[in-house]
Amino acid sequence: MSDEIETSPMSHHVRQLEAELTNTESQPHVGHHLTKGELELAVRIHESMLPKPVQHPNIDVAVRYLPVSGLGGDYCQVLFFNDATCCISICDVTGHGVGPALLATRVSSEVRRLTYENKMPREILEGLNAFLVNHFGDTGMQVSFFAARVDLDQQTIAYSGGGHPGPLLLHQENGTQRIERLTSQNMLLGVSEQCMGAEPEHTVSVVPGDRLLFYTDGLTETRTTEDKLLGETGLGNIARNLCVENVYEAVECIVDRVAQCRRGPQTDDITLLMLEMK
Repeated sequence: MSDEIETSPMSHHVRQLEAELTNTESQPHVGHHLTKGELELAVRIHESMLPKPVQHPNIDVAVRYLPVSGLGGDYCQVLFFNDATCCISICDVTGHGVGPALLATRVSSEVRRLTYENKMPREILEGLNAFLVNHFGDTGMQVSFFAARVDLDQQTIAYSGGGHPGPLLLHQENGTQRIERLTSQNMLLGVSEQCMGAEPEHTVSVVPGDRLLFYTDGLTETRTTEDKLLGETGLGNIARNLCVENVYEAVECIVDRVAQCRRGPQTDDITLLMLEMK
């Protein structure tokens, strides 16, 4: 299973486009070297990484991706290691365009490999950081990343983050929602060989009805009509006050409400993923 991306029919085109990543660093005008067809293919490859909605007896997952342009550096992934283990990851590569999008593609492939080797979140971060430093350390690109492993039998979530905005855990308590932030414990990836913190991984217990919202900073750094950043507090207030029955409606409502309070056009890629325990 870990070779799924590398052996896909599209892998040849991925390798071709990866070669453009090298040119991007030495030739900033690389965009002029790509044909319209190549750019369209790059967009399709990037979009193919996005997970489909998940409906499982023990968990539901919904995803929304809003790039500023056709290509961006955001990505997220939902993988089932087995029927009782759901592995979720999200990342944000600095910048926009072909280079960050291609690096996000490589991150996706490497995370898939590590996940199917049954690695825990902290091990995925450590392995991914080594991969990025070894292969892309001289590009100046940085990656924020967050990985979570949901044990559907034990109703626990093990998580580890590298410089990524902490997902918001919405606990259901007596008809109200209490928000808990799952803070990243480690440094940004791809910067240094040593990125792990003193406590690189934590585990939290959940119950049916709890929801966990993953997102990239394009969401919380939205500037509102009051000329302030939406921030984690603003996002939490929106998520907590949703009157919807499922996560599929919830992500749509969050996107709509953020758009309603945004001042001016969207300026950064936005990715959000919400899961609900059942």
